[in-house]
Amino acid sequence: MAKPIRYSSHAIQRRFERDITERQVEETIRSSDYTKTSFDGRKIAVKKFEGRYVSVVYTEKETHIKIITIY
Repeated sequence: MAKPIRYSSHAIQRRFERDITERQVEETIRSSDYTKTSFDGRKIAVKKFEGRYVSVVYTEKETHIKIITIY
């Protein structure tokens, strides 16, 4: 069973500003083209959608995935 995804208010704002769908965010996390490690245990997942890259910065908790920002 996949962990639920929770968004920070900042991530929600950025998702709307950048016209990125929830489906794109979920697909980026679940099947990224690549993922790299950032600071404080954060991960950055990247996936290409129709010529456009979506990057999702998140942390993985025991019970959920917390989206920090999206670009």
